[in-house]
Amino acid sequence: MASSNLKTAKKIKVKIRKKSGRLEKVITESIPKDLGISRTHVKNLITKGLIFSAISNRPIDLNYKLSDGENLFFELDLDKKQVLIAEKMELDVVFEDEHLIVINKKSGLVVHPGSGVNTGTLVNGLLYHSDRLSDLGGHLRPGIVHRLDKDTSGLLVVAKSDRAYLGLREQFSKHSASRHYIALIWGVPNINDNYTNKKIEFFLEENKIFKIVGKIGRHPVDRKKMAIRNDNIGKNAVTRFRVNNHYKFKNKVVASLVECWLETGRTHQIRVHMDSINHGIIGDQTYRSGKKTNTELIDTLGSIYHNFKRQALHAKNLSFIHPVTLEHKSFETSLPSDFKKLQRLFSEL
Repeated sequence: MASSNLKTAKKIKVKIRKKSGRLEKVITESIPKDLGISRTHVKNLITKGLIFSAISNRPIDLNYKLSDGENLFFELDLDKKQVLIAEKMELDVVFEDEHLIVINKKSGLVVHPGSGVNTGTLVNGLLYHSDRLSDLGGHLRPGIVHRLDKDTSGLLVVAKSDRAYLGLREQFSKHSASRHYIALIWGVPNINDNYTNKKIEFFLEENKIFKIVGKIGRHPVDRKKMAIRNDNIGKNAVTRFRVNNHYKFKNKVVASLVECWLETGRTHQIRVHMDSINHGIIGDQTYRSGKKTNTELIDTLGSIYHNFKRQALHAKNLSFIHPVTLEHKSFETSLPSDFKKLQRLFSEL
């Protein structure tokens, strides 16, 4: 048997309980649930030649024919950071078929493991919900085609089949898939505003549509943040938005409701771009430009505002061509209750 390249591993023996059905499913159902081994993980192990027959001591492949009561074995990494555990959680499923699943993600939910987060992610919940996710997203990101920030709510599509993953990935790469977001921002953008950031382009197109162009890359000092970077580290990013409503306090506009859509999909893109024109998203704990310090306004907004500790950003619309059926799919979801309460609060000023 090939030795594992992982620092700590345990040899796992699996006794097959039944021999009929898809190989990876039969094996997964024979493995104790407390080991947290998903069907996707099992399929990965098979294709990499890491599951062995106890009879021949040779690796099996996806065409292997099982016998009743046969024993197989493989090595399980004991580093919990490397094991994806299926976890039962409530998921708001908007659409699902054998190839993909559309989720209305709640705020506070991380999309996939990483950066010290190993459990409680959307991926963990999806592994419990579905016995099939595409392997092509990577071990820690099975089926993940695009992401939403932890505290951003809204629509997200995940690939269950490899064919769906490749088709969706191409659409997101070519920007033919459409995503529209709703955000509450401080103040109201004006193309004539004076701002000092020379690293972006900010201008007005037809139909009162604003466009922001500015490269985005990792912040040079704070590695948890992204920043406008006009160098070879920054990647091109384009955001468009329109102002749908604005809210006044004592005859002065203090906030606006905007609809944003992306030509590119960089990490934190909307948040960084709105911050770059000094109209940060309300509630954003990282990018905070434009935040009001007016004591009277803050007192008037009260506890609903004080308790809103996330960016007021929601992925409201998602559309794409189904990569297998070639049907046009379009989804829309309403604002979550905390967002609605905050919006109502500003509208009643």
